[in-house]
Amino acid sequence: MNIGLWTISQMTTFVLVLVRVAGIFTVAPIFGNVNVAPMVRVGRAACLAFVFLPMAQFDASGLEFLPFLLVVVKEALIGIVMGFLASMIFTAIQMAGSYIDLQVGFGFANVVDPMMKHHSAVIGQLYNFAATLLFLALNGHHLMIRGLADSFAVLPLGSATLSAEATSTILQIFVVLFVASLKIGAPVIGAIFLTDVSLGILARTVPQLNVLVVGFPAKLTVGMLAVFAALPLTLAVMTRLFGGLERDIVRLLRFMGG
Repeated sequence: MNIGLWTISQMTTFVLVLVRVAGIFTVAPIFGNVNVAPMVRVGRAACLAFVFLPMAQFDASGLEFLPFLLVVVKEALIGIVMGFLASMIFTAIQMAGSYIDLQVGFGFANVVDPMMKHHSAVIGQLYNFAATLLFLALNGHHLMIRGLADSFAVLPLGSATLSAEATSTILQIFVVLFVASLKIGAPVIGAIFLTDVSLGILARTVPQLNVLVVGFPAKLTVGMLAVFAALPLTLAVMTRLFGGLERDIVRLLRFMGG
């Protein structure tokens, strides 16, 4: 059956491709930024769906409404999982900044993060901006689009299943991101810990000294110096995280395909 220039099979295939692409534009960093107008995001998703349409195939013959609705939900979840995986990298980086803010004392000076639309302290916001600039500099948005294109070959439309391997892969990715967050925050937190130990020794040897008055500017100074001194290591960890994004997406999709 033809409707205009498209058959029913082509229309259903386009809808499924659009749903998968729209899932990424819902939660992925940069693409799913809440500051971008919803109509702009919908338009970009539709344009990419037209580009990816020749890569996807789906047989809609004899498919009833409820089974088709289930396939739509599966495709939406695939896009959301892919976008969530990229978003978790930014969350891990910002979590490292929150560790540092808590130790330095910036936790009291919360500011609004324009990307996440919630309160985050100073170092967390600094790391978030640095991660965003590095993500764009490394063409991370291109890696996500390439991973999305590869997903139609690795995981064809309507073939998604939640296997034990896929769950294990998600847990492994969470562990890697948590360890990366600790690597980013460890040098600065270690410097602050040594500062606290030094202030404790100073308070015991010089009781007349008001440690609360001296401690805050001392920790602030040491923390900021440590942040900038550890910046090359921080950027190296971020680069490894973003560099493995496409590989992790394809690996997860391969396990979801059974």
